[in-house]
Amino acid sequence: MAYSGFTWAPMISVTATKYQRHGYVEKRAFLPGERRSAAREMERTVKGYRELRQELADSRKMIQEQEQERRSTVEKTIQTSFYKSPVGTRTQKGSGAIFYSDPVGRTSHFSATKRI
Repeated sequence: MAYSGFTWAPMISVTATKYQRHGYVEKRAFLPGERRSAAREMERTVKGYRELRQELADSRKMIQEQEQERRSTVEKTIQTSFYKSPVGTRTQKGSGAIFYSDPVGRTSHFSATKRI
């Protein structure tokens, strides 16, 4: 099947389809001041835009507050370090040139410094 550049979308005008084709309108970033003027124009012309924008800002603020609350309530784990290994080895000489090593637990001591 050959690609025609058009996609089927219900209830769309021929004019909109013409402008949505690749190469007809190029995407570009807003220049200084264009974003604000576009928002102002949409507030004037699009019904319900102002309320929608306010609800979106409130939702973003609520999500940010929840993230901060979650970060503050999660207690940070205190990392401690050993200055002496908690596992030692005991080596025994076997017959000939064979040595046997066995792990032996020892009473370990935590260091006094706490790292967060």
